[in-house]
Amino acid sequence: MSQIALTERQRREREYYDTYAKYNSPSSNSIDMSPVYALTEGGEKRPWNSYWAIYDFAWNHYSEGKALLDFGSGPGENALRFATIGYRVEGFDISEENVRIANKLFENKDCFGSFRCATAESLPYKDESFELIFGVDILHHVDIPKAMAECHRLLRPGGKAFFREPVDAPLFDWLRNTRIVRAVFPKDVSLENHITEDERKLDSSDEEVMESKFSNIKKHHYLLFARFDKFYREGADPNPSNLEKLDYFLIKRLPLLKKFCGVVIYELTK
Repeated sequence: MSQIALTERQRREREYYDTYAKYNSPSSNSIDMSPVYALTEGGEKRPWNSYWAIYDFAWNHYSEGKALLDFGSGPGENALRFATIGYRVEGFDISEENVRIANKLFENKDCFGSFRCATAESLPYKDESFELIFGVDILHHVDIPKAMAECHRLLRPGGKAFFREPVDAPLFDWLRNTRIVRAVFPKDVSLENHITEDERKLDSSDEEVMESKFSNIKKHHYLLFARFDKFYREGADPNPSNLEKLDYFLIKRLPLLKKFCGVVIYELTK
């Protein structure tokens, strides 16, 4: 990775995540596998939760032998869940420390996962290598035009890419960015709050870039009133969120509310 020429933004991202990984590296025993076990063992599903929904999409598109790219794989938690479904998973991350942790995580596992250091804008895989690409909270850290070009190059015809991303929402983000709210809830770079210097929410201009590469795009919306969960729920609360359930109900019945949602899962078909 050190031999690859990085932009200043990429260098900041690598330094941040190399540091973050040292304090937040998962072990096999610490990874919550319940979103996948709900699918493989017939447990409770949570379609209203955008993180759980990612694995629901992976489960619904699974067939034996499919190759999946974990786009911005971090320390390998998501990859382990995809591999538990049955996928042969490859992944990349800009952080050398994350890649080391992810490869170690898959040692002595029955499922397959292999990880490399790379940037989202220039990937070391052959054309049409994957049927599926999944990314969780990654596009808002990268150069989206270049990343979309790479996704299109790597997908086989008919392949799909799914990205769970925070998006800009009118009113809510205006309030979030007021001086008073920022004083109470800072948006400064933070390891504790997992905020990097260059991240930003996706907006309509980013969606236009997606549309220039993928003619078939679906958007699945989440996080309307559930954005207020942070005021009374602990971050690791394993119980379902009632506000997420309410959002799921309202969004289905009142589509106009979609423009106020704070998270979208983009489904891109080549």
